[in-house]
Amino acid sequence: MTHAAPRHLRTLFALAVAALLAACQSMPAPKGFNAAQIAVLKEEGFIPAPAATDDSWQLTMADRLLFATNESAIQPEQTERLGKLAQRLIAVGIPSARVEGHTDSTGAPDYNQKLSEARAQAVAAPLTAGGMQFAPGQIIGRGETMPLSPNDTPEGRQDNRRVVIIVTP
Repeated sequence: MTHAAPRHLRTLFALAVAALLAACQSMPAPKGFNAAQIAVLKEEGFIPAPAATDDSWQLTMADRLLFATNESAIQPEQTERLGKLAQRLIAVGIPSARVEGHTDSTGAPDYNQKLSEARAQAVAAPLTAGGMQFAPGQIIGRGETMPLSPNDTPEGRQDNRRVVIIVTP
């Protein structure tokens, strides 16, 4: 013989279950990168983007990928490294990035704008070959507008001839 629970207990139980389900549904989505993604980003040399408000991380290619004046080509070993970087990022669920090319202030601003776009494209190409996908507006030339260092020394100009890869969760 089965005994039914009193009606007020069944109602209380149903309300508790409904409240728990509502709490689960109202939980915000996780913010930022997960631990595995952060580990890969750190291993690859990414750092949290300075002054970012969106949890983005950046890889400044200045130390690894420097451009000569008026150049946008990358070396074969850099192409290989970028392809492997793309594969590692995709493996942890980071399928895309923003690629920003920069120049020093040598030359005319319109020329530098085109050169910075060519540098961004040169870095994005092996990332794409490695499996990453880019939407319009994710491969950007910044020209000479965002220098890291003063352009009045050869070292400063070299710092400014760079590409930055930015990932955002």
